[in-house]
Amino acid sequence: MGFSTVAATAIIGVAIVMSLEIIAGTTIPTITDIHSSYDEMRERSIKQIQTEINITNAVAVPNGSTHHDLTFTVKNTGSVSLKTSSFDVLINGTKKTFTCSKTYLYPEDQAVFSLEYLDGRNGSSRLKIVTENGIEDYYTYTIP
Repeated sequence: MGFSTVAATAIIGVAIVMSLEIIAGTTIPTITDIHSSYDEMRERSIKQIQTEINITNAVAVPNGSTHHDLTFTVKNTGSVSLKTSSFDVLINGTKKTFTCSKTYLYPEDQAVFSLEYLDGRNGSSRLKIVTENGIEDYYTYTIP
């Protein structure tokens, strides 16, 4: 009876140590991942709060009988530098390809965006621009 008690205690002790190691081995990386995720979320939130843009000076020029070209200026009134290739430009809810005069839009700077051969010849259209972190601005322009 004496040896079996010692053996049982040893087996239970080894099982407890192994269980603790398994729990620590899976819990610590999970906590580290959660911490990293919170840091990234906080940084994104700060960038969103510090981002602001304004669309100005949109000019539509007729191009053929049923199309037009559009040129407009975007000013970065926030405090975050923005990569213009990550912007989305929508005309009446449809995403369009564009060219831009600058690769980065720094705070208090402005860039000229151009879109060519857009559908529509008369009336007004709604322009929406969305930055890489989800901040947007709208502008309604008239096609002559």
